[in-house]
Amino acid sequence: MNESNPGKPRDNGVDTTADRERIDRFEGAYNRIDRELQRLLDASRDGHRRGFAASVRQICAERRHFGRHLDFLLEAGELRNALVHNRFGHAEYIAVPTATTVAQLEAIDEELRKPVSLRALAAKEVVTISIDDRIGRVLSLVREKGFVRFPVRREGRIVALLTASGVVRWIASHDLESCTLPAAVQVPRGPAGALDARVAAGESDGERIICAIASVTVGEVLARDHRKDEFALVGRDATADQALSMWTRNPRLEAIIVTDRGRPDETPLGIATATDLIKLLETRA
Repeated sequence: MNESNPGKPRDNGVDTTADRERIDRFEGAYNRIDRELQRLLDASRDGHRRGFAASVRQICAERRHFGRHLDFLLEAGELRNALVHNRFGHAEYIAVPTATTVAQLEAIDEELRKPVSLRALAAKEVVTISIDDRIGRVLSLVREKGFVRFPVRREGRIVALLTASGVVRWIASHDLESCTLPAAVQVPRGPAGALDARVAAGESDGERIICAIASVTVGEVLARDHRKDEFALVGRDATADQALSMWTRNPRLEAIIVTDRGRPDETPLGIATATDLIKLLETRA
């Protein structure tokens, strides 16, 4: 034991002031993580407080993407116990955290307590369409804006999600081998974008087929799309971590739509895809 300074950790060839600072930072980050885990897991719901290891295992089970921290946090818990309980004599620690360990624990603390807003990752411009719109309008939006996902409204409420893949699935749902080009294609009654106006001008067979597709309503396409309901609505305060958990539970989600309070009668503030979340994970790797 360091007789000249009994209140300090043992000097193992490292400056004891630096040891003390790392220990304080480690314990501070550990305690903040522990409190946040208790809050997230709502410790009071089962009438008792979980231990740190149990909390870590639970949160990693609920947020599988957080599971990459499981082994490290369990080891950090053991080190914390060593710091608090396992001292030799009056002041000699059995172990002292390294600078790398402290930095990693503080990064996890930051990730847990200050999550990334989903709105920060989501595309800000969202175009909604009506269930009565023609597919020609949708194809025009794909061409002009590059969008491939469209929340669909019926009577002011978001009821489905139409995707470019959904349009392809609708085409593929027909008996394509028995299809023949009709002798004439009528100009659609409703507005369907620039594609419709070319029907009467003697266009090629391919263009006439496209114009025939353009005349179909969004509702007709959705009726055959088994993935039209693969979307979720969340409020403006939703976090990227919550979205990751939603994709973990349902990998088939096409998109998560952000509105003010996560209600279908509200205006979309953004739309996030799995690709947006993958980019976040890559930055955390």
